[in-house]
Amino acid sequence: MDFKIILAIIAVVIIISLAFYIGVLTRRIQTLKAIQQQAIQQQQIQRQLKRQQRNANICESIRLIAHATTQKQCNLSEAAIRLTVLLETLDIDNKIDIEKEYPALSTLFNKVKDMPTHDARKKIVGKKLKMLDRQRNVFENELEESIVAEAIQLKTFSV
Repeated sequence: MDFKIILAIIAVVIIISLAFYIGVLTRRIQTLKAIQQQAIQQQQIQRQLKRQQRNANICESIRLIAHATTQKQCNLSEAAIRLTVLLETLDIDNKIDIEKEYPALSTLFNKVKDMPTHDARKKIVGKKLKMLDRQRNVFENELEESIVAEAIQLKTFSV
C-alpha cells in the first residue's frame, strides 16, 4: 500500500476517535448541567419551604401573643413590641405597613421601644423606674382599646 493511504486511514481513525470522544464529553457536560440545574431547583424548593415554615412559625407566634393580649395575659407594651417585631420579620413579598394596618400597636411600640428592659431595667433606681412605669401605663391606657381591637384581628393572622 501507498504510504499516503496509510496516513489517510490513520488520520480518519484519529478523527473518528476524537469525534467520538467529543461526543462522550458533550454528553457528560449535558448530564452534569442537568444535575446542577436539578440541584439548584432543589435548593430553591428547600429555601421556599424553609421560608414558608419560618413564616408559619411567626404567624403562630403572632396569633398566640394576640390571644394572650386579648385575654389580658400579656402586658400591652410587651405585646406591642413583640407583635411589631414579628410582623416586621415576616419574609413576604408585600411587606405589611404596620403603621397603617396596626396604628395603635405601632404607636405604642414607638413610644416604649427605647425604654429599658431586662438587665438595663434592673439597673434603674426607684424614682426613675416608677416614672418610666407611670409613663408606660399612661401610654397603655391611652391605646388599650385600640390595641385589643388590633389583637383581636391578629388572633386569626396568616400570610
